[in-house]
Amino acid sequence: MKQLFSSLIILALVGFIAGVAFAFSGMFNVATSWEDPQLMKWLMVTTREYSIESRAKSITAPELGSKEQIENGYRGFRDMCVICHNLPGTDASPVAQGLSPEPPDLAEEADHMSAAELFWVTKNGIRMTGMPAWGPTHDDTELWEVIAFIKAMPELSKADYRKLEQHATTGNSHDDNHQTNNANDRHPADHN
Repeated sequence: MKQLFSSLIILALVGFIAGVAFAFSGMFNVATSWEDPQLMKWLMVTTREYSIESRAKSITAPELGSKEQIENGYRGFRDMCVICHNLPGTDASPVAQGLSPEPPDLAEEADHMSAAELFWVTKNGIRMTGMPAWGPTHDDTELWEVIAFIKAMPELSKADYRKLEQHATTGNSHDDNHQTNNANDRHPADHN
């Protein structure tokens, strides 16, 4: 037993020394333009997904999808997120093109991540991805509004985005000529 314990300590020490030597060697390419090997991508994505899922389990999402939440969430998204996550159907910004890993399409993420998971990521950020933590600078209500917008994204049309932009620019959210769809009303052509 004593020999096994000694062997484990020696193995751990050799591993630590090898890790430090690797870090100081400069062999690992930290450039965002370098493509990670598939095994590393899998390891990082799997680690990220399970970490987010685990931490989001204790979060209870409020009722989401009201017109006001979506409009306010659009404003927050435009101010905080669009530089990296672009609106659907728009070209990636120069910032987004230079990030590695590439920022996800949030309209797609909204379909397979829970509101609690999206909230956790928005509030806490993700290390070494360029995703900042917005919790230190924004309160939970503001963050939930952004999540309401993200969850609505898959159903919004280009016309809906234009209307949201008009509201964000003018601050007008009650004019019938600029009405957006709520989470239960997904037919923008019916409002013309």
